[in-house]
Amino acid sequence: MTVILRCVPKGLDWGWYSREDPRMHLQIVDTKSLNRYKVWLERDGKRVFEPVGKIPGKILKALQAEVTELRRHVEGRWTNLMIENNWLRFSMRGREVTLTAYATFPGARFTRTFDIADYFPARYDPASQIKDKSPIRPDDLVLNDEMAAIEVFPHKEESLRHHIFLPTILWKD
Repeated sequence: MTVILRCVPKGLDWGWYSREDPRMHLQIVDTKSLNRYKVWLERDGKRVFEPVGKIPGKILKALQAEVTELRRHVEGRWTNLMIENNWLRFSMRGREVTLTAYATFPGARFTRTFDIADYFPARYDPASQIKDKSPIRPDDLVLNDEMAAIEVFPHKEESLRHHIFLPTILWKD
């Protein structure tokens, strides 16, 4: 069990379990109200706030305010879970990196694509004066479950690695 939001409102802890539905959500995880309420936070890779069943207005309002304020944190923690559970994969062709979320769940699967040059423009700019202009290759990338990111240059010393935070790429408004 992972607690993501504590005491929202007082007495209710929200989070998820290690064996979960492949769709971002929060549910009650405290022992008194275990599994009583649940809210979906994404649908097909789009940000939503969809209560499951009836949730009292006072609880729903407090939760929605907290999720709005801490959305990036929640998405980061969910991305950690996705990487840990092998629910997130990536491939690379040329400069294009494709993320596949929930790859083994056909009804939940979605993809996002980005250009690695957007994150390392000097490597791909002919006018750039940096020394190493070699293109980034697939073996220069790994998923990092601790950082909720794609780690670039994992073979280098830790201080020389770069991280591309994935929640801002995965979920759209």
